[in-house]
Amino acid sequence: MRSSFSQVATASILLASGVNSLAVTHPHSLRSDTPDESALKIPGLPMPNATKSYWQDPPHRIANLRSTKDLPTEKTFDYVIIGSGISGAATAHKLLDRDSNLSILMIEARTAASGATGRNGGHCKPGDYNGVKAWVETYGEDDALRIANMEQDCVNDVRDFVRSHNVSSDFTDVETASLYWTEDSFKTAVESIEFQHELEKRRPNDVPKNKRTIWKGQDARDYWGWPEIVGAVTFKAHTQNPYHTVCGMLEYSLEKGLNLQTNTMALSLNQLGKKTKAGARWEVKTDRGTVKSKQVVLATNGFTPALHPGIASTNFTMPVRNQVSAVTPSANTTDNKVFRRSNSVPDLHSGNVYIAAQPPGAKNAGSVVIGGSTQMSPTRERYITDDTAINDQIAYVLHGAARTVYGYENWGGSTKVIQDWTGIVCETPDGFPLVGEVPAEDGLWAIVCMNGHGMAWAYRSAEALVDMMTEGKTPKWFPEQFKAQRAWEAQGNDEL
Repeated sequence: MRSSFSQVATASILLASGVNSLAVTHPHSLRSDTPDESALKIPGLPMPNATKSYWQDPPHRIANLRSTKDLPTEKTFDYVIIGSGISGAATAHKLLDRDSNLSILMIEARTAASGATGRNGGHCKPGDYNGVKAWVETYGEDDALRIANMEQDCVNDVRDFVRSHNVSSDFTDVETASLYWTEDSFKTAVESIEFQHELEKRRPNDVPKNKRTIWKGQDARDYWGWPEIVGAVTFKAHTQNPYHTVCGMLEYSLEKGLNLQTNTMALSLNQLGKKTKAGARWEVKTDRGTVKSKQVVLATNGFTPALHPGIASTNFTMPVRNQVSAVTPSANTTDNKVFRRSNSVPDLHSGNVYIAAQPPGAKNAGSVVIGGSTQMSPTRERYITDDTAINDQIAYVLHGAARTVYGYENWGGSTKVIQDWTGIVCETPDGFPLVGEVPAEDGLWAIVCMNGHGMAWAYRSAEALVDMMTEGKTPKWFPEQFKAQRAWEAQGNDEL
């Protein structure tokens, strides 16, 4: 069932969106084509027949792959990884790079990379830079810079993987910007950037190398080409088809021996009282049988609380449904530089909106992928794990927002909607993921809750996790603030 607003709220959306409904044409949202998909409908776990994201159309060649016809229930694996998004894919890749003889089973409830990774907005950028000032105030300079460098290094590493392995995912270098509509929000952003500039003067070798440039007033409008903004902060980033990027990462590991079992839902975990002769410490029950492993990695993001009651009991993780649309302007965008960039609008009336223009040569080049606007939902889509539905009010705002922010001259008089879809992310009170061993559960590891920022947190988090699992230590560059045990140590988790 789709969400609904009162007539008053709906009327306010029509005004806020700045678009005539008659000027928008759109199809029904598509559904995933997964003939072997489990029909199980368990609250909190992935649902069958999810909306199909723009990136997943058409499905990748490994979408429904099962490396072996039958689930290998007789074998004891070195690792079972639950989840095939960026977190699971990067963990498998990093493990097999360390030791190609490892036996690794990856189970995915639906098709490969069909969770949040294959449903996001198409960005790969270090967009949390505005947090540096607050991080310094909370954690001190050293830790704040460790977090900031982690983000930039992760983005660089994803870029390097795509290019060194010739992954075909429309990975494109772009100039990106945080764009502001209100003076108060822009003033706060400027203070944050100026703080970082001062920090860089004192510690030039410690600040991430990605220059942030401030544009104010008419200079911002002239430079970026958006008619209504009061200011902008520009820097370097990338756009991509994230689904293809991660499927490429999975294929890399498949060549090294990864056993991928799609359309196989993990139902529960069982820690064995003592090791079996083969060294198994864990059983993972699925809808196709039970598998055994020496170690288990949860790469389950927003679905983690439903699978692991202990993590759910901390009240530290919150699933949130995000929504994205792909839309095309009526104007000719071929030579218009504003459609060669990516954007985020943190203070737009409907909430944080992020936009990635599709580059030349990509599918539907010149169209844009736009997401956000969860504020238009009475619940802000919190604690929702159903990605089979579209929130019509959010869709309406997203369809109109692009025309509003780009302006009539850039966009034209009408909008064609290509696709609408939803995906489930996971948020934490401090905005950081949970990475590391689950307390008191020897051999159970987590790399979850990327806070909608997986492309800038997960890849390096996987490298740190592999260090923890194989060497028993945490690398010095890894932020203390990401460690999983803080979920059990935190106080006041009811703020979620």
